[in-house]
Amino acid sequence: MTLRQRLVVTIVLAAIPIGGALLWIRGQIVHRTAVEMTRGFIDGSMADGGRETCESDPLAFTERGARRRYPPPPPPGDRDHEHGERGERGERRPPPPGGGPGPGPGPGPGGPRFRPRLYAYDAAFTAADPQAPPLDERVRQALSGGAEYATAHTDRGFVVVARMSWTEGPCAIIGTIAPTWFRVLPPADQLVSWGALCLGLVLAVWLSAGPVVRRIHALEHDVRRSADAQYADPVRIDGSDEISALARAFNDAGTQVRRHILSIQEREETLRTFLANTTHDVMLPLTVLQGHIARLKDVARDPALAAIVTSAAEETEYIASLLQNLTAAAKLETGTFLVEHHDVDLSELVERVVQRHRRLASARRVELGHAVPSEPPLRIRGDVTLIEQAVGNLVQNAIRHNHEGGHVAVVLDAEGDGAFVLRVADDGPGVPAADLPRLGERRFRTEAARQRHPDGLGIGLSIARSVAERHGFRLTFAANDPSGLTVELRGARTASHIL
Repeated sequence: MTLRQRLVVTIVLAAIPIGGALLWIRGQIVHRTAVEMTRGFIDGSMADGGRETCESDPLAFTERGARRRYPPPPPPGDRDHEHGERGERGERRPPPPGGGPGPGPGPGPGGPRFRPRLYAYDAAFTAADPQAPPLDERVRQALSGGAEYATAHTDRGFVVVARMSWTEGPCAIIGTIAPTWFRVLPPADQLVSWGALCLGLVLAVWLSAGPVVRRIHALEHDVRRSADAQYADPVRIDGSDEISALARAFNDAGTQVRRHILSIQEREETLRTFLANTTHDVMLPLTVLQGHIARLKDVARDPALAAIVTSAAEETEYIASLLQNLTAAAKLETGTFLVEHHDVDLSELVERVVQRHRRLASARRVELGHAVPSEPPLRIRGDVTLIEQAVGNLVQNAIRHNHEGGHVAVVLDAEGDGAFVLRVADDGPGVPAADLPRLGERRFRTEAARQRHPDGLGIGLSIARSVAERHGFRLTFAANDPSGLTVELRGARTASHIL
């Protein structure tokens, strides 16, 4: 719900109880006024011999009515109501007794004044006039309990009944029907005016909220722009109201966030520099060590010594791969690292990766095989260093997580839709089906991998997935039947070599 809609709903919800309270107050005032005026009319009618007249003939007293009259305002423009009815020759006729053609409770069309009709009841609440409104039990109990007057709502109108000072006779209780213009709800024309006023108020709120909404939208746009710029661009501040205070608070928070971002970037840059220098310094003696171990393996005659040398060679290969993965991960995680795209002979790259890992496969007694297209060579666009690192991680992962006597197959093929597919399949223990969707997540390792290699970091497959995403490739994992894992890397070939 928008701000404007909330304001309108709030006004409507607030107007309902306020309007109800106003109507209730108006009803109380109208009720009290009607009672007081009607009681005054009854008292005035019974004075100056009214009691004697009523007691001598209650029905005639009712028919004749009272001497006092209520003068309700005449309808505007009604000259007959201003001067009474006129005859056929235009002479003025006095209004008939009773204020109208019948004994109704309202002002009749025959005269400008209203004369309420009085009804006489005896002490037992029996009316002399058969047309008198019946008094309900509540009114009877109130008057019997000593109340001076009681009121009731009937189908004929609002009835006011007063107990006289005498307690006997046919006129011990006098009642009348209050004028119809004593009502709780305002007239229809006033209701229309009230509705127009409320509609105008809602419209005024809707229009007045426009500038506030526009400023909020502008602030939202500036906040998004500042966030995209890593809070380097401040939010514009217009005025000195609450929205401006919110903009200043955001700028203060953005300054703090920007300071933290720069601090983190400086630490990350220091760590990357340290890692790159350390990797370079370690790789040189590690390469020399690998050469010495390879020569030592060739001259070792004792089988036990040869096994130790083979294990040492495997560990040096793992250390070299780990250092290369750390370097690649540091490059991929920085936002400033750009992938260089060149023509890459993927067939030749797979050949190099397989040859590099044959020694590891041999040391683990895993058979490593491969197949690549011979003619024409399969070429793609990408960063050769990162792609070779990713493919090497897939092959090394298949070898390291296999068992003795296992098999690993690396197959590169061209598809007819201008794409390539590289499959690395093994027949090792495989991965549980529940863990397949999480393979490639940073530092995720299956429970079996933790038990076999507790010192692993779990970044090899995550690097492969990150490299694939940077190049627009797709990396998927599927289980083999009956055991093992197949990893597929799919992507587009260069246009000149699409069949």
